[in-house]
Amino acid sequence: MSTPLPSRSDRGALILAIVLGIGVVGYTLFEAVIRSILILGNTNVPVVAAFDDMASLAVLPDGGSLDVVASQAIVSASGMDPVTVTSLLLAEIISALAVSITVVCTCLVLRNIIRGEAFGRANVVLVGTATFAVAGGWVLNWLFTTMGANGALAALGAPTANVPFPVEPVTVFAIAALGGLSTAFVIGHRLQNETEGLV
Repeated sequence: MSTPLPSRSDRGALILAIVLGIGVVGYTLFEAVIRSILILGNTNVPVVAAFDDMASLAVLPDGGSLDVVASQAIVSASGMDPVTVTSLLLAEIISALAVSITVVCTCLVLRNIIRGEAFGRANVVLVGTATFAVAGGWVLNWLFTTMGANGALAALGAPTANVPFPVEPVTVFAIAALGGLSTAFVIGHRLQNETEGLV
């Protein structure tokens, strides 16, 4: 038994979301290719590095200065060792793949909703796949980004203390929300099967 078909206006909104999702995937992959080429060049590569509350001096537009405590900064590194280059490259590829997989799965879920198959087995698998892509992609990206940033600082001759990037609460909440959504689809699929058994 399928779920009710969405209205014409709802179908239009869902189709628009799918089109936008395709655009997001294309842009993400394009940016990943450009960034990967820059990393492989290993010359003046901008790398975001984390610091353990490093005191710094910021120059203001009017020529003045201001004492600040920096927790992150963008450094330009060249001549990095192969392990660092590989780490930065993997971080970029994993991030692009995680975003692409998540968006593609979302678009396929929306397509199935348009067809009246909101709680079908396919959507359960797609939502679960998107959840694992976000969670796994975030963990691996965090790991390789930290390794690459510390390697970039070492290439610049700066002292490093293997400072990891801070974990943003919004990221943890997003992963938990996706897990809850995945559970909701599993329950919906089970209830739909039970309803079909009663008909």
